[in-house]
Amino acid sequence: MNHLFSISKTLFCAILLMVANTGFAEVKLPQIFSSNMVLQRDKPIPIWGWANSGEEVKVNFLGDNYLAKADADGKWEITMKAVVFGGPYILNVNNLVLTNILVGDVFLCSGQSNMAFMLQNADGGEEAIKNSESQNIRLFTVPRAIEFYPLDDISEQTDWQLCNAETVKKFSAVAYLMARKLQKDLNIPIGVVHSSYGGTVIEPFISAVPLDTIARLKPILEKIGDKNVEKFIESNVADYQKKYGNVNQDLSAEVLWDTINPVLPKYDSSWRIMKLPTLWEKAGLQNVDGVIWFYKEINLNKKDCSKNAFLSLGRIADQSVAYFNGTKLGSSIDSRDFERTYNIPKNILQAGTNTIMVRVANKGRNGGFWGPEALLYFKNANQKKLSLSGNWNYKVQEMKIAVHPNDVSSSIYNAMINPLKSLQYKGVIWYQGESSANWANEYEELLKIMIKDWRTQFNQPTLPFVIIQLPNYKKIPQQPQVNSTWALIREAQANTAKLPNVGLVSIIDLGLADDIHPTNKIPVGDRTALKVESMLYGKKLMADGPIFYMVSFEKGKGVVTFSSAKNLHESGKINHSSFMIAGADKKFVWAQTKLIDDKIIVWNNAIKNPVAIRYAWADNPGDTYFWNSANLPMQPFRTDNWKIQIEEIPR
Repeated sequence: MNHLFSISKTLFCAILLMVANTGFAEVKLPQIFSSNMVLQRDKPIPIWGWANSGEEVKVNFLGDNYLAKADADGKWEITMKAVVFGGPYILNVNNLVLTNILVGDVFLCSGQSNMAFMLQNADGGEEAIKNSESQNIRLFTVPRAIEFYPLDDISEQTDWQLCNAETVKKFSAVAYLMARKLQKDLNIPIGVVHSSYGGTVIEPFISAVPLDTIARLKPILEKIGDKNVEKFIESNVADYQKKYGNVNQDLSAEVLWDTINPVLPKYDSSWRIMKLPTLWEKAGLQNVDGVIWFYKEINLNKKDCSKNAFLSLGRIADQSVAYFNGTKLGSSIDSRDFERTYNIPKNILQAGTNTIMVRVANKGRNGGFWGPEALLYFKNANQKKLSLSGNWNYKVQEMKIAVHPNDVSSSIYNAMINPLKSLQYKGVIWYQGESSANWANEYEELLKIMIKDWRTQFNQPTLPFVIIQLPNYKKIPQQPQVNSTWALIREAQANTAKLPNVGLVSIIDLGLADDIHPTNKIPVGDRTALKVESMLYGKKLMADGPIFYMVSFEKGKGVVTFSSAKNLHESGKINHSSFMIAGADKKFVWAQTKLIDDKIIVWNNAIKNPVAIRYAWADNPGDTYFWNSANLPMQPFRTDNWKIQIEEIPR
């Protein structure tokens, strides 16, 4: 590493160069170029920006001069020659001077909230922050933003940061922890560009061109027309003000989540009608966040009121409070996957008209009752169900017109990825899939489209991708969970990892049953670095847990063999393995297992002629896993290709 430049000498040279360059035109660089950055080693180095049309741009780096001229649109670009790792260096672009630049390896880390999860919230984060200062790790965070058309530059001010306790604490835990291990093991500068957006499906991360053939994405794009996000919101606000009066664009969290003692509105004939279950966007309230009250009347006789009753409202996005005859039944957690069910004491039932009132608060994306229809009912004392689907009355209490990235495909790509695409990268780390689980059957195709798209847009056709597979989450099932959506996402990720220059990191054992944001991020970062070192640097490391290779069935048992299975062993806390087995009837039961020479024998005496085996096939397979000598968990798999039946979830 070349450390010839002291701080004082750097500043002195910078002042001289600024004076010398006063004859050049003012130029602008994209925000991804700043002091303290890392440039990718061993590849030609692109640099670009803007100036007055026809103006000359001179770049000097490591003693080499490069010239360009801004085109009619004021854009210019230069490709500098490749260099080996080193630094710190100075980069001069006309009157601009960027200092303390390193040349090393640059990684783009993207995805949703588990990639965005901050180091200060991770297990061991405090200690990691305290020891984080490093001149050879540099951090760049892309501010969250969306746009309907590709941006040439990041919309908010940001720049490269030195790695220290202050800058790293709110940085991506997984990205930093990976970089920490890589820098230690490789002893070269590591630059991390972090560009994530929590709570998002995969479609917003893909550019518009490869999504043109997906019919369900066209209606919103037609409505957008030639508007940008700001103009689109302004247009919607004007439309809603005509229909509903004043539209509150300053919706506070206190108002939105006031579930303790909300004031029940008085129902009258002015309330509008909405047919439930439905997302209110599908009922005409496009891009509406806020609070809406729903009202329904049901008629009961004396017999219906003789015992406690039961109310099921299905799934609601995002948060709800339910009342029966003005009595609060309870409030739900902030989860669109949570089924709202309530016991109704007989003392609040009454013969004749009874009222149901539900306060629904939606903080983003689609809001309202999304069903299914079978879960929207009242059950009386005789266990007779009264369907509550159909017309309800509603009243808007608070409304804010907003656009969530999930509303518009390519919206994250346009604002947070496109401005980065011309930089050279060593690889991409991708950690996303939680929000796509409800549509898991589409995920593999979309993930493959995204990888091909980024490689095309970045002009790096073999750009390596490392996918962090989803961990275990939700309750451990007591019976085999045949149609697990999280398992299907993991399978899509594993299948995608079979593409050239794509790798997989299994963290099936590192999740939490009750929190979609597990805090145990250090092993996630370490395993990701291990995979990167093996895949991108050719180190002879065991970077994978055991991977399913083949199965043969004989005498009522399945014999399963694996790769990366040296010293295969099991550990766990529950009373059944993570294996299940089925015959031709496709009915899975838990299986018994036996280890023989790094193979696993799988059976259940009730299945005389087994034809299919699955391992860790559940949202949360539990605590029992198989491991290899590198102490890495076996990757979930199934031997069948039977269609997975998943509930149709409205978008």
